[in-house]
Amino acid sequence: MYSKLAFRNLKRSFKDYTIYFLTLVFGVCIFYTFNSIQSQSIMMELNDMQTSAFEQVENIMGYASIFVSFILAFLIIYANNYLIKRRKKEFGIYMTLGMEKGNLSKIIFIETLLVGIISLAIGLGLGILLSQGLSVLTAKMFQVNLIKFKFIFSYNSMIKTIVCFGAIYLLVLMFNSMSIIKISLIDLLTSSRKNEAIKVRNVWVSVIIFIISCIMLVYAYHTVLNGGVATLEMSINGLSILLGSVGTFLFFFSLSGFLLKLVQANKKYYLKDLNMFVLRQINSKINTVFISMSFICLMLFVGICMLSGGLGISSAMNEDIKDLTEYDLTFWNFEGMDIEKVLKESEVDLSKYSDEYVSYINYNGDLKYNDILSEEGREELKDYYPVSVNQPVQIIGLSKFNEIMNMANRERISLRDNEYAIFTDIDDSVKVLDKVLRDNKEININGTILKPSADKVIEIVAYDNMMKSNICTIVVGDSLISGLVPKNSFLNLNYKDGNSDIQNLISSEVDTIIESKYKTLYYMSKEEILADTSSAGAIIAYLGIYIGGIFLLISAAVLALQQLSESTDNIERYKLLRKIGVDDEIINRSLLSQIGIYFMMPLSLALIHSIVGLEFSKRIITVFGSVSIMNNILISLCVLLVIYGGYFIATYIGAKKNINQRI
Repeated sequence: MYSKLAFRNLKRSFKDYTIYFLTLVFGVCIFYTFNSIQSQSIMMELNDMQTSAFEQVENIMGYASIFVSFILAFLIIYANNYLIKRRKKEFGIYMTLGMEKGNLSKIIFIETLLVGIISLAIGLGLGILLSQGLSVLTAKMFQVNLIKFKFIFSYNSMIKTIVCFGAIYLLVLMFNSMSIIKISLIDLLTSSRKNEAIKVRNVWVSVIIFIISCIMLVYAYHTVLNGGVATLEMSINGLSILLGSVGTFLFFFSLSGFLLKLVQANKKYYLKDLNMFVLRQINSKINTVFISMSFICLMLFVGICMLSGGLGISSAMNEDIKDLTEYDLTFWNFEGMDIEKVLKESEVDLSKYSDEYVSYINYNGDLKYNDILSEEGREELKDYYPVSVNQPVQIIGLSKFNEIMNMANRERISLRDNEYAIFTDIDDSVKVLDKVLRDNKEININGTILKPSADKVIEIVAYDNMMKSNICTIVVGDSLISGLVPKNSFLNLNYKDGNSDIQNLISSEVDTIIESKYKTLYYMSKEEILADTSSAGAIIAYLGIYIGGIFLLISAAVLALQQLSESTDNIERYKLLRKIGVDDEIINRSLLSQIGIYFMMPLSLALIHSIVGLEFSKRIITVFGSVSIMNNILISLCVLLVIYGGYFIATYIGAKKNINQRI
């Protein structure tokens, strides 16, 4: 009997469950998709290094899923709370007819179970389809072909999804049971009549708070944008986050206080159609709406920035990686040891492995970035750590630099005794350093005054790395190197006949030496760098899409549920409008305006936050590589439009049906 009653209730109340159901389906779909990454490797031809990197991605996404599961649990419980509130009067009627609380809990249990099973089934189906698209994205990030492409179903991911959402549904059931047990019959029957007490704030107090909030937000924006990415200290960063968050809360707190007064000043607009009614509706919730608006605004901001920033950093890392891996293997040391000499002393014969290699040392002198760069140049390169903290500029001898040029099949350079040259591998540096050379900037190296040998900076990658890091290196005559302090050293080599198996031979010989004598000596092959870059890029992109998408989902779902709940609470007011002769078209238009205002308020400020956040993200992305962020912004806006816009439309349709059927 209870099963039939629950099933009938579910059919009758389908429109009430729509938002809740969609939220469950989207949550299951996203959760399964990003937990199915482990199954995608079978479609790709991965080498050992790529396989190891792929496993790192799996581990990180596993930890991310734990975080996401807690967020989804909050969202689902919040949505369920709306349904319980929405149906309190219905439950009260059941109890009036003699139904015991235990039996009522059974009905709610069956309804929740049915919704859970259906949402799991549909969400898993959509997740399986979406995971196929994720496979293509994964293959692109790891720069491999989908040679064995087939329709993939991850049994382990399905089990993980069922367990996770099963636990969440169990919490929901416990919450529902406790809610029914604690609530009295009179509360159930009169719940719809309860209303929030209206406390109108002093207009001038609200204006002052509004101005303070704007000052706090502007200062937070200025702090973030004015400081370079490299030197934005944790204390400053924390202060910016604090000011931004508090400023957001104060913004909505003050806005709700004088919004009505501000609109009332425009009599033409205020008295048009049902604008007066709409604004009064909004103003009736001023005690609590600012809290939810603030949280939703901040979640939208985080979601947009994570989506755009994550995709941007991933693209930047993979865009330049081929240019950054010119050599088969690179040794490096940050103490300036002579790597070639150390290896020879350890009886490592590099000629067995390579026909061409170059070993060199970079030095520090008295020359610092402030000495060579103009104020304008320092401002343009402030996001790079060596410039931001005014470190000494790297110096290399001419003969070693020409060995690098030879190995890269580039033309050698020549210098007079009083000349210097500059090379870099960073696009941002080129324009700045070209100006230094064109201005005929004189520098002092070891007491010798030098002038530029040319008016163009040399662009060359001097060693393999995951990201471009050589902002500026000065090339001087070998005689001027004497007495300078070694800073770091590198050794680049190419395998004989391009044989990648040589790395294993090098590792077997060198690893023991490093472990026993030279623990500050490191090396990495081209294949390892490519694999690690792909792994890091995939992790950043997936986290951005995963967490960013979840935050957008939460923001939209919470707003939708709030508005549906409010439309139910205000049924009596809409009945009065109908009684005084207001037609359905005007009522629906006012409802659309009200829901639109609620959806636009947090989104508007979130977009302003995001402009600042994306500008900061662009600077971070530039450090990783040269790539346009615009495509990623457009992708994020499309995702925002689909999720946020979809929930807006669903909310309006649901609220309109709810009101029209009841009045």
